[in-house]
Amino acid sequence: EECAVEAALLLVEAHGGSVTALTLGPEAAEEQLRYTASLGVTGTVLVATDDGDWDPQRTARALAAAIADLEAREGAFDLVLFGNDSADAGGFQVGTRTARALGRPMVTGAKGLTVADGVARVEREIDGTREVYTLPIPAVVGVKEGINLPRYPTMKGRLASRKAIVERLDPQAAPGAT
Repeated sequence: EECAVEAALLLVEAHGGSVTALTLGPEAAEEQLRYTASLGVTGTVLVATDDGDWDPQRTARALAAAIADLEAREGAFDLVLFGNDSADAGGFQVGTRTARALGRPMVTGAKGLTVADGVARVEREIDGTREVYTLPIPAVVGVKEGINLPRYPTMKGRLASRKAIVERLDPQAAPGAT
């Protein structure tokens, strides 16, 4: 989800590092990844699927396997950010299931996110107040729309996104992904 990408880019601007956008879906999802590249994402990965039925469990297993594969090559990601819920089913399960599969702490519903000294500070609104959680890094966070102002691609970003390399991973190749 765009809010997760935008939140990640803000963290990188403040602390350095890089952002990799990962999505699971059909080949047409490459366009969404190119959009993230136009915003400043440095790596894009498509876990290519057919048009078959992908429930939250199967999706989370495939994403966790893809993240583990990427981390084996690039080192552990400090944070894995998800949109709070999916735009299609709205089940609120994929991020939580992926966090569990990765063995990482997670907070959902984030409306504020900062990082310092190996800890992610996550704020979320509930019943008219804010709850604050601290998570040791690496962690997983589900961010809500409105966590930050939207970003818009620049012309330079749009042109660069056409040349962005979208890595493809096969969800069936990962153990337990089927």
